[in-house]
Amino acid sequence: MVSEPRLPTVDVLVVGALTIDHFTDGSSAPGGSVLHATRVAAATGLSVAVVTQAASEPEARAGLSELAQLGVVHAERVWSSLAFTHAETNGVRRLTLDAPAAPFSCPARPLFPRVVLYGPVAAEYGAGLGGQVYDGAFRAAILQGWLRSLDPGAAIRALPLSSLGSVLVERLASFDLLVASEEDLSAVAAGAGEQLSAVRAVFGPHPILAVTGGARGAWLEEGDGTRVHLTPARVISGIPMTGAGDGFAAVMAASLSSGLDLEEAGARATAAAVSYLERRLEVS
Repeated sequence: MVSEPRLPTVDVLVVGALTIDHFTDGSSAPGGSVLHATRVAAATGLSVAVVTQAASEPEARAGLSELAQLGVVHAERVWSSLAFTHAETNGVRRLTLDAPAAPFSCPARPLFPRVVLYGPVAAEYGAGLGGQVYDGAFRAAILQGWLRSLDPGAAIRALPLSSLGSVLVERLASFDLLVASEEDLSAVAAGAGEQLSAVRAVFGPHPILAVTGGARGAWLEEGDGTRVHLTPARVISGIPMTGAGDGFAAVMAASLSSGLDLEEAGARATAAAVSYLERRLEVS
């Protein structure tokens, strides 16, 4: 008897555009939720795959090379990579869109992921999820890319949840985990507690919700209304918090899918995000 070839299995598949991030000191680097989430997930020992899009700029090539060292990569070629300018003052980040994203759509890859983390950064895909649908996987999404104004050359503003299309809302309501930062939800409400309530009102009882607040920790809620607030064991200063929430989302999703309860999964994800910031501080 000839056995059928086994499909590649991975713990986490991350879907989103690679970005080029420009900084006020004149430097630039690859970025995007797909890169940050993959770094953190791989550092915790999870096997990772990535479906992304990028052009051929030096920063994009560097990002793709790093991703290839961390896991399985499928990259769609576009004419120009999504690009932002980052500025941060006293912990407050200001983003400007330099180059918009190309529409993201390609066939699902021959993978069997335990978790799929959707991490759009500039609405590069919508309710169609860029063609990346994997039946049976634990589904998680980082909401920030759907909650941003996207006017080239203008500072990005947080958008209200009412800006999301009804088809996208319906799809996300069936997901297992939704993650957003307090910054992402600043147009919704002022504090994490009210933000959780607002997100729950839109997406209904099924998803586990997480609102991240940097050094202030993370607020988690199950569908039955149970809430947990976790604070990091160590506060890392002297480095931007960019990417920590993406890594939190990847590890949180993988932990929940493996059977950890809400508090255990949140603690593991928080520790992974702190470790990521510590590693960045060491090399800065």
